[in-house]
Amino acid sequence: MREIVLAVAANCLVFAGVGFGPLALLAPRVGLLAVLALAPAAGYAIYSVALTWWLLQEGSAGAAAWPLAGVLLAVSAACLALAWKSVRLRLPAVSRRRAVAGLLGLAMCLGLLLAPLAAGNRGYAVFRGNASDSFIYMFLARYFDEHPRTWAFERTEQEVTAANPMLGPARNMLNIRWTSGAMLTACSRLGGMAILDFQYPFTLVSYVLFFAALLPFLTAMGLSATSATLSALALSTGFYAQLVLDIRAFSQINTLPLAILLAYALALPTPLTRSGAVRRTVLLGFCYLTTFVNYTEIFPMIFGAAAAYLTLKAALSRLTRRELAIQSAGFALGMAATWPVRFLWEHMMAQIQFTETAPQLWSDAYFTWLFHNVPAGIFGLPLLENGFSRLPGWAFLDWPGWLVTVFACLVGAYFLLGCLRAMADSKRDAPLIALSFAAASLAAFALFCYKDKPWVAGKGLSYFYPCVTALFLYATLARPAVRPLAVRAVGLGGLALAALFILSQLTVAGLRPAYAAYDIDYPRYVRNHGRYRTIDCELAPIRAALRRAKAESVAICSADPWKWAFLGLSLDGSGRLGVVAPATQAGLPADTPVFVALDRPITGAPAELAPYLAAENATFALYNMPAGRLAALLPSLHCETNP
Repeated sequence: MREIVLAVAANCLVFAGVGFGPLALLAPRVGLLAVLALAPAAGYAIYSVALTWWLLQEGSAGAAAWPLAGVLLAVSAACLALAWKSVRLRLPAVSRRRAVAGLLGLAMCLGLLLAPLAAGNRGYAVFRGNASDSFIYMFLARYFDEHPRTWAFERTEQEVTAANPMLGPARNMLNIRWTSGAMLTACSRLGGMAILDFQYPFTLVSYVLFFAALLPFLTAMGLSATSATLSALALSTGFYAQLVLDIRAFSQINTLPLAILLAYALALPTPLTRSGAVRRTVLLGFCYLTTFVNYTEIFPMIFGAAAAYLTLKAALSRLTRRELAIQSAGFALGMAATWPVRFLWEHMMAQIQFTETAPQLWSDAYFTWLFHNVPAGIFGLPLLENGFSRLPGWAFLDWPGWLVTVFACLVGAYFLLGCLRAMADSKRDAPLIALSFAAASLAAFALFCYKDKPWVAGKGLSYFYPCVTALFLYATLARPAVRPLAVRAVGLGGLALAALFILSQLTVAGLRPAYAAYDIDYPRYVRNHGRYRTIDCELAPIRAALRRAKAESVAICSADPWKWAFLGLSLDGSGRLGVVAPATQAGLPADTPVFVALDRPITGAPAELAPYLAAENATFALYNMPAGRLAALLPSLHCETNP
C-alpha cells in the first residue's frame, strides 16, 4: 500500500508542476488557490496531449515518460516566470480557510479511494467490474512501453505474437483510445510500478485530480469552503464515482477532471484586453483539444453542452459579442488543433455507431440499478435501498424503496429550483455552465431511453453526473447572489436535504471498503465483480520458482482469457523474464528444460504432469518439463488469448 500511495502522490505532484505555470499564465484573473487546485488537471491535459504528439512521431511512451515530464516541468517554470508578477500579487490573498478545507478534503479523498485496496484481496484492483476493458488498456500500455504505434502494423499478426504474446492483443486496438493506454504506461513509469499493479491506482489519480478541480468550480457556483469541500468529496467518492470507476472506462475516468477544467474555463469572466482575449482563446482551445484527444466519443456531448451554454446566455441577454467571439474562436482552435489526430474522428463515429448497437446484456450487467428506480438512479441514490443488505447485522439501515423514491423526487425538485436559480443568477456563470452540462447529460439519457438504447442512455447520464448533482447542491447550499423569491426560497429544508444527500454519498464511500473486506459486492450492481474472487492472484510461489531457476522465458496457456492475461502481464518483463508462446518453447531441442504455466485443476496437477511441477497456487500450476514433452502436450492445450 505504501508503494501505491507514493506512486499516486508522485503522479499528482508531476501533473501539478506541469500545469501550474501555464495555468497561471493563461488564467491570471482567478485566485491562486483556484490555479493550484486546477493545476493537476491542467498538467494531466498538457502531458496527455504532448504524449499523443510524441506517439504520432513514432516514439514509445515508456522511454518518453520521465524526459517528457522534465521538458514540461521546465516549460511550466518558464511560464511561471512570465506570470510571476500576477502570481506574487495574489499570494497574500489566499484564503486560509479554503486552503485548510481543501487539504483536509484531499486527505479524506485519498483515504476513501485507497481504503478498498487496503481492505480487499490481491485481485480486487485487477478484476473489478469490466475487467475486459482494464486488460485492453493494460495491453495497450504494455505495447507502448516499448514500441511505436506503427511497429505492429509493419509485421504480421504471427510475427507480433512470436515476438511476445502480450503484444498480440494490442495489435487490434492501436487505432482506439491509445492516448489512455499510453498515459497508463507513462504514469506507471512516473510512479515506479508495473503496469498491471498500477492500472487501478492510475484511475484513482484521475479522481484525485477530479476532486481538486471541483473545488474552484463549486466555489465559483457560490458554495462556501466547507460546502464545496464536502460536495467535491461526495462527487469524487460517492455512488457515481464508484460506478464509473468499476465500469473501468479509463478514457471516461481520465476525462472527468478535464471536463470540469473546460467547464471552469467556459465560465471565466470575459477578458477586456486583447492580450487577455488571446490567452482565453488559447486556454479554451486547449481544453477542447484535450477532451477530444482523451475521449473521442464525448465530442457530441461536449459540443452540445457548450452550444447550450451560449444559447442560454444569449436567451437571457447575458452574452456579449466579445464573449461569443472568444468562445467561438476557442472552439475553432480546439478543432483545428485536433486535426493532426484526425483519424480519431473516424474512431469517434465508429464508436458512436457501435455503442448504439450495444447488446442488451451490457445494460443488464451495469445499469440494472438505474432502470429499477430511475429517479434514484439519476442522482446516485440506489444504495440507500440495499447498500447494507449484505453486511451481517446492518441490513436494518436500508431504506424502503418508496422512501428512496420520495427522497430522490425531493432532490429532483431542488435540482429544478437550481436550474431556475442558475438562469436568474446574473452574477455568476458557473451555475449556468452546470445547467448546460447537466442538460446535455439528461438529454442524452432521455433520447436513448426513447430509442430503447439503455446502455448508451446510462453512459450519457454518467458523463456529466457531477453537473447534475452540482445544480442540486447549488440550489441548497450556495449563498444567494440575487433577490428573486425563487432564489431565496431554499430554507432549512433544502439545507437538511443537502446534508442528507452528502451523508448518503459519504456512506457509500465508506461501504466500499467494508464490502471489499467481506469479499462481497452490492446487490443489483455490477454483474462481473464476482470474477475477481475466483482467481488466485497471489503469484509469489510461481515468481520464486522462476527466480530460483533464473528462467529467461515462460510459456502461458489458459482456457480462461482473463487468467491468461493476468498471469502473462504479471510475469512479462519481471526482471529478465519474458513471456513466450507455448509453441516457441515446444520448438526448442527436445531435451531442453522449459517452463510453462497452465490452469491448475481443482484436484491438483494431473498425474502425468506431477513430476514436472515446479510451483502452484489455487489457480495456476508452473511446470518445468523437457521441450519434447511440451510438444507432445501442445495439441491437447486450449489457449484463449482474447479477454
